[in-house]
Amino acid sequence: MPTSTAAPAKAAARPAIRLAPAIASLVLLRGAMDAAYRAPLPFLVYIAAAFGADPTQAGWLAVALSAAGLIAPVIGPLESRLGRRAMTIVASGAFINVCALMPFAPSYSAVLSLYLALGVTKALFTPQVQAFIGDHVPYARRGTAIGFVELSWALGWIVGVPVFGFLIERATWWAPFIAFGLAGLAGSALVLRFAIVRDATMRATAMPRFDLGGVQRVWTTPAAVLVLAFGLLISFSSQLATLTYAPWLVAQFGLTPAQLGLVSIVLGIADVVAEVGVIVLVDRIGKRRSVLAATALYAASFLLVIAFSASLVPVMAALFLVFLTFEYALVASLAVASEATPGARAAMGGFVVATHSTGRIVASLIALPLFGLAGLSGVMLVAAAFTALALVAFWFVRVGE
Repeated sequence: MPTSTAAPAKAAARPAIRLAPAIASLVLLRGAMDAAYRAPLPFLVYIAAAFGADPTQAGWLAVALSAAGLIAPVIGPLESRLGRRAMTIVASGAFINVCALMPFAPSYSAVLSLYLALGVTKALFTPQVQAFIGDHVPYARRGTAIGFVELSWALGWIVGVPVFGFLIERATWWAPFIAFGLAGLAGSALVLRFAIVRDATMRATAMPRFDLGGVQRVWTTPAAVLVLAFGLLISFSSQLATLTYAPWLVAQFGLTPAQLGLVSIVLGIADVVAEVGVIVLVDRIGKRRSVLAATALYAASFLLVIAFSASLVPVMAALFLVFLTFEYALVASLAVASEATPGARAAMGGFVVATHSTGRIVASLIALPLFGLAGLSGVMLVAAAFTALALVAFWFVRVGE
């Protein structure tokens, strides 16, 4: 963060960041958080069984997990008060401690509360990652860097779910959380070593009080507001599809739980393909162009789901395209968001998390009632309409390419 009190000589003495190990350490720590956040979802019924509890108690968990992201806007003021290194220690330390407390949970309700706390720690750390990339990677290469970091989200599912299933079957329900906590411990040590390094100028960048200037800057910058609106709208449409495709597939094609789990893994692969696409393409063809093209395909993919809904294989291909284009558009937009308010990147990152969370919360509340009233076609048409609005919002975004 810039400061008027740091002399040029001090600024020049700032330790150099080696990007390859820094990004690798961020992927490890974020990957541990994402795995602990995503992987337990298919196994909540088994965790409930360990306590003799009714798994339907987790019915509002999707809303609660999204609500955890609403804490993210405090990151900008907190970082101005504490500094980035302290914020990283707080977020990663809280994550490790929550994982360590899982074996001592006395009830299923306590497990769900701790699980919600994991969502809070993730919400605290994610804006720090985005701000770090924005501060240390030139805009021309930022799409590639963010693509690598966001691989953690895809790997949290592709790797985390099999690991969780293996450990819960071979050991006990809390064993995976200990494994993810240990991975987080290693990741946090590496992040503090390679990414959030100790710096003689860091104390000068911390403010003696909460600084709300970054928050004000976000909401008075048109490009930032439009990027936030874009994220809210596409997250809303994605959550509609995520919460309704499974019950529709079961009702339409009679899929078993095992088959449904396989479908979820296949759709998780779409995330990996999207991240690789961001790494390879976004900085080459342009970030704004990438977001607009992916969002247009994303809107069209909802219509393809309707068109191919009579047959399993074609509709699975359409759903794969829904997940792939959403993830590509979202991650590419993060690179643009990182440059929308260069002087308030942590604040912007916090509001990015919060607006995406808001979109998911609203969709979580209406997805199943809408599905009951209008069926799959109605849900997909609403999702396509909101994605079209997102496309219009992003059309007017301009930051330096």
